[in-house]
Amino acid sequence: MHITTIAELARSEGGVFTVAQAARLGVPRDALSHAARAGTLERVVRGAYRMASSPAGELDLAAALWKLTKPAAFTHERLASWDGVVVGGATAACALGFGDLYPYPCRIYAPRAIRSTLLEMSAAVRRVDERDVTLRLGIPVTRSERTILDLVLDGEDPSLVADALADAARNLARPRDFDVVRLIELFRESHGRWGAPAGTLEMLLADADVSSE
Repeated sequence: MHITTIAELARSEGGVFTVAQAARLGVPRDALSHAARAGTLERVVRGAYRMASSPAGELDLAAALWKLTKPAAFTHERLASWDGVVVGGATAACALGFGDLYPYPCRIYAPRAIRSTLLEMSAAVRRVDERDVTLRLGIPVTRSERTILDLVLDGEDPSLVADALADAARNLARPRDFDVVRLIELFRESHGRWGAPAGTLEMLLADADVSSE
């Protein structure tokens, strides 16, 4: 009875949708549970599903967790007006295709605290400028320059961050995808009690053999 609506929702949401989104379209929770038992749906995480017939992706969970930060909102509604909630850190590096970092628990930044009991999510209060955001899997993730800064702020191993920086600067498909000037600006702006320690970027650039010009 509801399968057509469910399939259309999954298509419009890029594969992963929430229980609350389905409810807005008149699909009750028990219909989703029935579809999952029948093998039509797969649960990605508590509160989110995907069509079982679609290929699963490593970042489906990240997409689900971002959507669950405002579970009833459709993605197109959120993207129409920047709300500051973005996937970042190691998860963003994985989404952008650089570095050798495990993407989970999914790192999510927001201008205000996110309350969640989901162990798959690691949220932090951090403001991200919209110009430092791009889309992957139809959801916002931090651009490469901002991702490098956040890896430092998150306390990732410096050698892994340097490797990620080298990948980001050299191996992205289009050179314009990496802006060393913006990287320098971000590190300079982050200095302070909660920012990157002075000299961190210089060490990373040297270790990654990346020019600051």
